[in-house]
Amino acid sequence: MSEIAETPEPIVPPVPGEFEIFLKENGIDSKPLGKDSQDVEMLELESKNLVKACIFLKENKKTNFDLLLLITAVELKTSFQCVYLLHSLSTKKSLRIKVSTGKENPVFHSVTSVWATANWYEREAYDMMGFKFEGHPDLKRILNPDNWEGFPLRKDYIPPSDALNGPHPVSEKEMSDRTLSKHSK
Repeated sequence: MSEIAETPEPIVPPVPGEFEIFLKENGIDSKPLGKDSQDVEMLELESKNLVKACIFLKENKKTNFDLLLLITAVELKTSFQCVYLLHSLSTKKSLRIKVSTGKENPVFHSVTSVWATANWYEREAYDMMGFKFEGHPDLKRILNPDNWEGFPLRKDYIPPSDALNGPHPVSEKEMSDRTLSKHSK
């Protein structure tokens, strides 16, 4: 019985979508990432282009992204990422923007000047992941007490030992050796 070897399908780079083309026409470079499972266009921007792109996307009548639905913080093997979900109430279209930065000093530009709702989303990303947002009007913890140490959603976070939790079963060195962020190259 002979086996037929399947030829793997070639990886095709994502086709630029309407919003990637719109940004390019306005002098803002972005990288198309295709569409997500809900058919929402995804783009990757350099941090330096984020605020300018968001202003264009919000103020232009063609795009009119008047609503920032979400900012979420992601830890990848070699970087941190902020993901922005924008929505237009008039066109009923959405756009997902991803911005990455290195792990040593996660700093992003604040979009609070574009959407007021970014204020609390950015504070949450700061509180839980330690992301700093240049230009944020009041960047401080929002969920944890001001004296909280560390950033609870990072892979290398070690929870405190206290009366409720007791001593942590794994030493700090063991924990850091096991985490995703310590194994990345």
